[in-house]
Amino acid sequence: MIARTVVGCRLRVVFVSLALCVGCAPAPQEVLHPVKGRITLDGKPLPRGTVTLRPESTSVTWHQPTGMIEPPGEYVVYTNGRNGAPPGQYQVVVFATEAATSSDGAARPGLPKSLVPPRYNDSKQTPLRLQVVAQPTSNSYTLELGSDEK
Repeated sequence: MIARTVVGCRLRVVFVSLALCVGCAPAPQEVLHPVKGRITLDGKPLPRGTVTLRPESTSVTWHQPTGMIEPPGEYVVYTNGRNGAPPGQYQVVVFATEAATSSDGAARPGLPKSLVPPRYNDSKQTPLRLQVVAQPTSNSYTLELGSDEK
């Protein structure tokens, strides 16, 4: 009787351990395609900021691929620390502010001024769209912003 109980307990421990191991298996990695482009405001490169891709449907991804804008107005998008974004259609949100310090290194008091119109900061208002594909044409990921309100 005791032997049967010990064997039963050991089997339960083995089954629970297996169930936990299966539940902890890493999820398959999403397929990502490189997204690299240029961003301008009124034809001039944006010097700094971020570009965030918001999926137009949750079937694309739950993530929001994001990239930093670097001089001279170039960006590269990453998803969870990996280069690229899942394929699909995205709304593009852009945040860009003036530098927090002046050219002589002095701090500027207050909130930094936005370099782009507010419509580019809002996923419901942004006119910018990107289609992430495996084989993009040249300039597929070029973003041209305008300061005039439309």
